[in-house]
Amino acid sequence: MKKLFKIIFFLFISVFVKAQTFDLLPENTNPYEGGPVQFYKDLNDILIKNNFKPCNNKPSEMFLAAIEIVNGEAKVVNKKFNEDCVTELFLKAFQEVNKLKKWSDNSGKQKKFSILFYPIDYFANFKEGYTTEGLKKEAQFPGGIEAFKSKLSNNVKKQKIKNANGLKVNIRFKVNQEGILNNIYVESGDLDSLDKEKIVEAVEKIDKKWSPETFRGQPLISTYQLSLSL
Repeated sequence: MKKLFKIIFFLFISVFVKAQTFDLLPENTNPYEGGPVQFYKDLNDILIKNNFKPCNNKPSEMFLAAIEIVNGEAKVVNKKFNEDCVTELFLKAFQEVNKLKKWSDNSGKQKKFSILFYPIDYFANFKEGYTTEGLKKEAQFPGGIEAFKSKLSNNVKKQKIKNANGLKVNIRFKVNQEGILNNIYVESGDLDSLDKEKIVEAVEKIDKKWSPETFRGQPLISTYQLSLSL
């Protein structure tokens, strides 16, 4: 049961860290002076300066804040709030961040986004240059995605698919915690089911494993999609 909880939790986190969060905003559209690095530093300084108490220091503790910039002030606009330590801690600290008046709603700045808050990363655990994006590493194929596509193209050619020259197909698959591909799906309106199966076989014949996506060093199941010209 405990193992199942871990799997569900990390899948839950994987979905969130892929979302358009504050950390992923392009520098020229980020509405906080100094960007995410400065924001998280200011947030930590406020937590310490105001003698706010840490939560339980569990990796599973997190709060996803929906933020909207209105008249130069950031507002937390979640439709529902949990009554827990993490939510309360963030809301109190965020009020103090607003007093620094570092938010901007000038033209070109992002007005709506989300902020991920993990209490375990603050107080004595805080590190300079911290952002939540640094907690996650994408799945990687040895040599990079171009090396993967090269091997796949060679395998597809060996399948001798008729009338496939110049066609583009979308291939979607999952990379599991061991770096093995599964749930392989080929999307193309120009290929019949038999030819699609041949492409799936071409993917399966690549014997090198991926390095799985990780969050805090914990491997996750991730979904990957790429386009391939036949």
